[in-house]
Amino acid sequence: MIRLFFALALLLVSASVKADTLTLARHYGVVGTNPNGSKYSGTADVQVISDTTFYIDWKIAGDVYKGFGMRQGGVLAATYTINGVPGLVIYSVETGGVMKGSWALRGQDGNGTEQLIPQ
Repeated sequence: MIRLFFALALLLVSASVKADTLTLARHYGVVGTNPNGSKYSGTADVQVISDTTFYIDWKIAGDVYKGFGMRQGGVLAATYTINGVPGLVIYSVETGGVMKGSWALRGQDGNGTEQLIPQ
């Protein structure tokens, strides 16, 4: 009887947990700071490709940087390259869908910061 109770409880918990669909804006305004302290701004376009993954294209100062990302809970991470050097950005999702993050390039000291603001 106890086994049946636990089996039913497990079944109910499993049924109530469903996949959380990834929902992101298609367009963001971008403001950020480079590791040397200089500021930048631009836009980012996002295309969701699954419940956990997305493509992102940043347009900064006339250049386009293409990335691929994933989400786990309230954290998103994306990879990209700048002049052939791979980088990584990690964002936390804040109130109103604003994403605040830190980024770095392989082999370079320091990190930058970035905010994506839904448009």
